[in-house]
Amino acid sequence: MSSQPQEQIDTTNPPTTEPQSSSPSDPKPEPTNTTTTLPNTKPNPRLTALSDRKATLSQTLLDLQAQRLQLATQIKLPSGLPLATTNPSTGEDLSEDEILAAALRSSNAVVKEHITLLHKYNEIKDIGQGLMGLIADKRDCRVVKVMDEFGVGEKD
Repeated sequence: MSSQPQEQIDTTNPPTTEPQSSSPSDPKPEPTNTTTTLPNTKPNPRLTALSDRKATLSQTLLDLQAQRLQLATQIKLPSGLPLATTNPSTGEDLSEDEILAAALRSSNAVVKEHITLLHKYNEIKDIGQGLMGLIADKRDCRVVKVMDEFGVGEKD
């Protein structure tokens, strides 16, 4: 007999080996189902809770996607006309993705126009405040007095 210790093998958690991928085009191995239960064992309550939460979240996602599509089909263009749901050249109905993309483009155009108008407003306001400052300097009075004369409030 040899005096060297024998190596013990752990059979409770056998080592797993993943195949080495030789190129990036090789498909990844499919994940194994971790929710299987062995006979005469209780199901893991954490896994059950996570599974229930996943089902709830999946249903919420489906509901939100349906609401998003409904809102996208109800959107009005800046001209007040409804968003087209058919292709004008072919007459075919647009897919959900195409409707959502068109709604997003329309919304982005409206936001961009509002930003442009805000920039113009701020430039005009700055010029007006500058002119009122010049008038106040010329009259040797406070800007607030000039603003009151022109009917401009502090929050305008």
